[in-house]
Amino acid sequence: MDALTRTIKAALLYEDGRTLDSVVVVPLIGGCPPGEIRVATLFAGALAYDVYELADEEQYSSMPAYPYRATVPVTTDDLAD
Repeated sequence: MDALTRTIKAALLYEDGRTLDSVVVVPLIGGCPPGEIRVATLFAGALAYDVYELADEEQYSSMPAYPYRATVPVTTDDLAD
């Protein structure tokens, strides 16, 4: 955790929940890491989000683990009128 910027590094894990996909820096919310991280990606050529949820494990004590949960496609139906 970086006390000056109030951010923390988070480990994004592949579907197996053990293999490291990437490391991102996220803001702390109320002194805690966010419960979910969404990362922009492509799905069938369209914008989508990969969703990672905070794991309860202590394995990454200095870097919380976020196993992959789903890919959520974004469509024009999601746009505000």
